[in-house]
Order: sequence, then structure tokens, then C-alpha cells
Amino acid sequence: MTPELQRQSTRLFIALEYGEQLAKDCALRQVSMFEDSRAKRFLKMQAKQESFHANFFSKAADFLSEKHHYKAPVSLLKFRAKLDSALTRGDLIESLIGQQIVLEGFGEQILMRLNKSMDMHGVGFNRMRELLLKQEQSHQSFGDKTLLKLVSTDYTSRLRVQVLVDEYMHIIESIVYEMSDVFVSLDADADNYINGVKNSIPDWFYSVE
Repeated sequence: MTPELQRQSTRLFIALEYGEQLAKDCALRQVSMFEDSRAKRFLKMQAKQESFHANFFSKAADFLSEKHHYKAPVSLLKFRAKLDSALTRGDLIESLIGQQIVLEGFGEQILMRLNKSMDMHGVGFNRMRELLLKQEQSHQSFGDKTLLKLVSTDYTSRLRVQVLVDEYMHIIESIVYEMSDVFVSLDADADNYINGVKNSIPDWFYSVE
């Protein structure tokens, strides 16, 4: 691995660590928004998994560069601020969209689309990345099913879902472009990557028929 690839991979792991910490905090706060015991159990388990993911990415960054001083992307901090606002207001629908749908879709696409490139460049952590990918997919599936139940009979809520998806995706685009040099170092095209995140969002989010 070249020094530049090592540096950029470390930056990516730092961003992923921050995203997983955000996901953990969000899942814990969502527990109190549900009365259903199964949903509560799922969210508590999700929080544990996100904590594990964050710890893994932190150790991976340290392994690649013990003296790194990288911070999370500014755009990712904006994502957190928007999601924190929704949680503070007790807005379950927005929190599910921001967390389980868009944020999990973001993490899933990083792992899925960049796994092959990471393997080619010898970044490592293969089995762990595959495990994390499966868990991210299960988190997004939970959000998809839960949201569909919440808005299936409410036309206004479905319109709002579209607006919120667009708002959170706009921030995701900013994150990707802010980290474009990271993706370039891993032979990934930023535009194709953004399209991948959009395609990970279930089709019904874009339709109010």
C-alpha cells in the first residue's frame, strides 16, 4: 500500500467511525419512540452493532496510521446536526429516514462498492467488512418496513418522505464530494457512488401513487 493510499484509507475509516457513532446514538434515542417491544429490542441490538462497527473502524484507522490527525468531514457534521434536531423534536419519521434509510444506505454503499477496490489495493479487514455490510443492510430493511407502515395510509406523510429523502441525500452528495480524493485513490467515481446511494433507497420512497 502506498503512503497516499494509506492516508486516504485512514481518512475513510475516520469518517466511517464517526458515522457509526452517530448511528449508535440515534438508535439509542429511537428506543423511547417505540411502544412495540420487538422494535425496541432491534434498536438496542442495532446500537450495540453500531458501537462495534465504530470501534472496528477506529482500530482500523489506528492500524493504518497511528499518528493520524484526521477529522470527520464537515458535511457529515451537518448531517448529524439535522438528525439531532429531528430526534430532539421527537420526529420519528425523519429520524428513520435520516438514520436507517439514508445513513445506513450510505455506509452500505461505501462497504459494498469499495470492498472490491479495497481488496485490490490490499486494504484488508475482508471478513469484518462483509459482516458489517450485512448488518447495515438489516438496519436499512428495518427502517424501510417501519416507515412503510407509518405512512402507507397517509398521502401527506408520503409526500414529506420524498422531501426529507432529498434533503438528506443533498448532504450525502456534499460528503462524497468533500471526500472525492479518498474515492479517487480507491479508483471509485464520485458520481457513480452517489447514484449507488440513491439506488439503495427503496423505490416506494420516490412514489406517492
